[in-house]
Order: sequence, then structure tokens, then C-alpha cells
Amino acid sequence: MKRKSFLPQFKLFIVVVLGIILTQKSLPLIYPVSAQKSTTFDDIKGHWAQNCIENLAQKNIVKGYYEDDTFRPDNPVNRAEFAAMLSQAFPKLPKTEKAINFVDVPTDFWAHNAIRDVNQRGFMSGYLGSVFNPLLNIPRVQALVALVNGLDYKPTQVSPQQLTKIFEDGSDIPEYAKKAIATATDNWLVVNYPNIRRLNPNKPATRAEVSTFICQAILEDKKQALVPTQYIARVAISEPSETPSEPKPKPSTPAVTMQPQTTPPIESRPESYPEIKDLKVQKTAKLGDVKAELLADSDNTIQLMQIKISRKGDLVSEDVVSMATLAAPGVKTVKTGRVLDFKVLDLDNDKEPEILVDLLIDEDNNRKNYYSVIYRYSPIKKEYRDLQQKWGLTSYRLNTENAETPILIHYDQRFSQQFQVYTPEQLPLQIFQYQFGEFKDVTQQYSEFLEEHNTILLQEINKRRRLKQDLKAVLAAYLAQQYLLGQANTAWKTVEEMYQNPDRNQFFPQLRQWLKKTGYME
Repeated sequence: MKRKSFLPQFKLFIVVVLGIILTQKSLPLIYPVSAQKSTTFDDIKGHWAQNCIENLAQKNIVKGYYEDDTFRPDNPVNRAEFAAMLSQAFPKLPKTEKAINFVDVPTDFWAHNAIRDVNQRGFMSGYLGSVFNPLLNIPRVQALVALVNGLDYKPTQVSPQQLTKIFEDGSDIPEYAKKAIATATDNWLVVNYPNIRRLNPNKPATRAEVSTFICQAILEDKKQALVPTQYIARVAISEPSETPSEPKPKPSTPAVTMQPQTTPPIESRPESYPEIKDLKVQKTAKLGDVKAELLADSDNTIQLMQIKISRKGDLVSEDVVSMATLAAPGVKTVKTGRVLDFKVLDLDNDKEPEILVDLLIDEDNNRKNYYSVIYRYSPIKKEYRDLQQKWGLTSYRLNTENAETPILIHYDQRFSQQFQVYTPEQLPLQIFQYQFGEFKDVTQQYSEFLEEHNTILLQEINKRRRLKQDLKAVLAAYLAQQYLLGQANTAWKTVEEMYQNPDRNQFFPQLRQWLKKTGYME
């Protein structure tokens, strides 16, 4: 989950809009030439992606530049440009999500309609606080994840555990993207030039690379690939053995190979890992027509769980989650967890209940971390999608007193790492709402909660002053919340009066720098 800035949204809007206005001075340089006028660009002749780019240009999916009729295939693609390509490539897909008014995408921004379009079709989402970051270069991994999400691809042969065997840099794939990248590989979307075994997941995607991803996505006949096949990441799929009585059916697609042509072995689970068939129902929850069952290998500490969800008596989802992959991707050590809560409730007040699983998982160095897995139903696609959220060393508190939408009260874990403090009473509040498959930070909307927590922080400060204990963490949390309340000036006076240690001339500049880094002050 991305972190949002804690600046007031109107300030954020002004800053971003100014950035867009300044950037739009150069927009004529990136506004494209219509592909109907020219589908061949001088700077792609002999380029490895030439056939793909020319094909997409003919379909008006990608475009060139006004001033010199070039395509500039090796230039990076920002999120707005990628949204424009997706909008042109997939205009007929149904809109399954509620429209979001992004604070940094004004209605007169050149890609406003395209961004709104791909967001509603499930390709691209924003960051916390309704921020889209249209001018941010999009990494390769995010481009592939967007295609998988929007096109609703499903994996059949490739698992996330295989990625380190398929790609030399598979360990660099972010955890949130592993399942999607496995699915993208399974569906021939991944194009790696010049080394097929290097994904470069976090490298900014180039115009040529994004074009090839889209070419692979719109391609109906794999035999007519517009991308050189030596750069398409493909995994060999073993065929079933033939028997004399049952002739082998003719495949509908060509044999799948990988360069070099060796089948990467599936990473086997530890011998002590439980089998899915051995899982037993541990908990059941129901709300209206939605019923959920949690199956696990133990009544207490578990290694593997399965969530089964039924609607009106019909089973519509079976999802398996291992504690090892949830806690630490790629580890071979068996990890265990404990189910803290399992319920069905309407988290976003859209009359469609979510399934919520709260877990406490044992990780390395004898640490325990809190996680949540939330399942949300898509009425259009008639399936559940999951969101995995790591809370850290402290759990959240669910508050349902709000008649409109429940809120999840948590604490800013960054302060615990910075000041080595793990008690919630010494950390700034963070308040979230779950909306349409993501968490939205709404901390500033709950001033009464901030004021109440600041009272607790001041009590802790006074207690620590009497005992001559370290004040830095609590003062930082107090200041952070005062910034959210718009009371920074009086707060600084309070802090300067309370902290009289000899290092105050060093501490105060460090504190200001920290609050800037975490987004509480400008």
C-alpha cells in the first residue's frame, strides 16, 4: 500500500496542478502525430519492436511526435501516456469501477478522459488521497500488472514461486506484483529485450516496451506475433502422456517454449507443508446471501488457509493463502500465523459485503506482524479479488460507530522505525477507509480523534519529563498531529519549551527534516 502525503488536500492539489501547468508548456513535444497520417517513423527502422509499433500506429493506439515525426522508442512512458495507450487499445471493455476525481488530474489535462476511462475499467488505480501522479514514469512491473488487472487474465501454468527460476532478477519483483507477473508470463505478455531472462521489473518502461506489451495483449493468433519471439518470455508446458486408446488432441496454440528451452522447475514446498486436501473448516461467517468459510491446517497456529465464499448457496471463490508467502515472499522457511478475526461486513457501505481476515504472523528474528486479507466482489466479473495489507507491529482498530462507512484506526509505523518506539500511544494516528478495493487515508477528517490522541501524547510527554526519559518520539508524534490539525505554530512553541536537552539545536532541525520527509510539513 502506498503512503500518501499528510498535507491538506487543497495544498496538495495546488502543488500538483502548478506542476502540471508548468509541464504542459512542453506538452506539444509529446502530443503525437496521428497514426493515420504516418505509421512509419524514421527512428524505428530496424528497431527490434518496429513491426509492433507500426501495427499499433495503424490502429491509432500509439502515436509519434509533432515536431519531427519520430516515435522515440527508448523514451520512458509516464502514467498519463500509458493510460492514453490503454484507452485506445481497449475501448470496448466494460467499466467496472466507480469514477474517481483525481486531485492532480484537472479536467483540462490532456489525458483526463483516458485516465478516468482506464481507472473505471480496472487497469490503473491511484494512490492514497485520490492522487494519480500522471507525470510519473511507470515501471515495467506496473505496466504489466495494469494489463493483467484490466484484462482479467487468470494463471494456469505459472506460479509466483516459479518467477525466480524464470527470471534472473525475479527476486526484485515487488510482492504485490508477483501473482500478476506470473499471470502475465503465463499469457505471453512479458517481453524482455535484449535478455529474455532479465525482467528489470522496477526499471521505467520505454515506449517500445509498452508497445510490445500491448501488442501481445491484443494479439489473437499467437502464430502471428508482431514481437520477435526470442524476446517473449514463455515457459515450457509439459504435455500429457499419450495412450494407444486415447489419441493426443491437436493443440489449438503452438508449443510454448522458453529460451533456453528448459522447463524451470516449480519450487517445491517444504516437506512439512500441509496439503490443501487436509484443510478443515475452522471458522464460518455470513451476512445476507454471502457466506464465507475459513479452512486451515490447525485450530491454532496455521501454515496454510483457504477461503471459500458462496453467494446464494453457490460457491464462487476458493483462494489459498500461505503464511510463508504472505509474510515474506520467496522464503523457504515454513512460517505460521494465527487468525485473529474472520468476518463478513460491508466495509465501504456499497451494499456489497467484503470478507475480512485478520492475521498475526511469525516472521524472522522472532518478530510478529499483523496482516489483513480483504476479499471484494466484482458484480460485473462475478468474482472476488483480494487485497493483502500489512499493518506492521501494531494492529488496527475497526470503528463502526460511523453510520456511513467504518473506519480503520492505525498508527504511523514509520515513526516506530525512526525512533525505535513500538507503543501505539507514542505514535501518530492514521485513519483509513476502505473504498473500492483500496485504503484511503482520511485522518484529517477526524479532528476529534487527533485531539483526543494528542491529549494522550501530552500526558505521556509530562510523565516522561518527570521520569527524565527520552521525549523525542512522543514530541515528534505530537507535532505531526498538530500539523494535521493546522496548529503547527503553537505546537512548536510547546515542543521548544518542553525539550531543553543540550542537543536541542541538533534535534529541532532533524525533527523538521523528518516531518518534511514523512509529508506532515512542507
